[in-house]
Amino acid sequence: MKPNGIPPALLEKYLSGECTDAEKEMVEAWYASLQGEPRYLDHLPDTEQDEIRQEVFGNIRRELNMVEERPVHRLPWHWLAGIAASILVALGIFFAGNLKTVQLPEVTVKGAKSDPSKALPVTTFKNTGKQVVRHKLPDGSVVTMHPKSTIMYHTAFATNKRFVEFSGEGFFDVKKDKAHPFNIKSGDMIIRVLGTSFNVKAIESQKKFQVDVVTGSVQVTAYDKKLDKQEVVLKPQQQALFELDSKRLISKTSPLPAKKEIYEPVTIVFEETPLKKVIEQLEKRFNVSISLTNPGLAKCGLTANFESQTFPNILEILCTSLDVTYTISDNHITINGEPCD
Repeated sequence: MKPNGIPPALLEKYLSGECTDAEKEMVEAWYASLQGEPRYLDHLPDTEQDEIRQEVFGNIRRELNMVEERPVHRLPWHWLAGIAASILVALGIFFAGNLKTVQLPEVTVKGAKSDPSKALPVTTFKNTGKQVVRHKLPDGSVVTMHPKSTIMYHTAFATNKRFVEFSGEGFFDVKKDKAHPFNIKSGDMIIRVLGTSFNVKAIESQKKFQVDVVTGSVQVTAYDKKLDKQEVVLKPQQQALFELDSKRLISKTSPLPAKKEIYEPVTIVFEETPLKKVIEQLEKRFNVSISLTNPGLAKCGLTANFESQTFPNILEILCTSLDVTYTISDNHITINGEPCD
């Protein structure tokens, strides 16, 4: 059985002589496995070889930059003139958070003793800011995380499953992979999907976890106080509620509110529209309230065509175009910046 891949951060420690004996053994075992299979990529199609190379170099760059998170630099709006809003969203704009790699603690397996030296590294990402953060997972899935949300996962997903632990509120857009179901653990609740999009609200202080499905289907499992298994399967416009005190899991059809939740996409067009009118339209469409720290911003004009975009995407492009920032607390957004000339 081949050893698992080694994260670049661990390679850095090895090269600088800072590894523990167990870590050193892990790196050397991994290197020996590469030497024993020098032409491993040759049997793969060219497209897969290129994809693997790009992913490896991307991971190395990300890992080497983990020590010091760098702030996002906003592009001047004149650079973006003529570029469709949908292209900006496709490229993805990510905010700074708290990302670190830790060593997975020893796990006791029934009937056998585990070897701490073979523990897989785990990545923990926490949104420590006051904005919504888009975080990409190793398999290409993306989770849009609210402030104070945390996600943990093996730095390189296991080959037979995709598993994360999540707390807080976040919108998951899971990459389809029928052979490897995607599993999310939030407290005593497990969410299992193949490829879909849904919102998870798992804030323990609210005493109730909630899952809302937008596309595809989701299986939610939890155990009651008698440790009997409870399971529901959700389709679009359905939700699951798990009560933390009673350990009761129920499902129901999501109500049709007059306003959309921020993770639901809408299509909306603005043509030199004053920010004051933009805010009115967004508050009318979404279940949010928006305020300006500087009243002079209300006259700033926005031109953009948003097609099937969620509120966080719309808000980020709005802020980029007007060179302003925002903070979010629950469903209230505060926009900060200087008035337009």
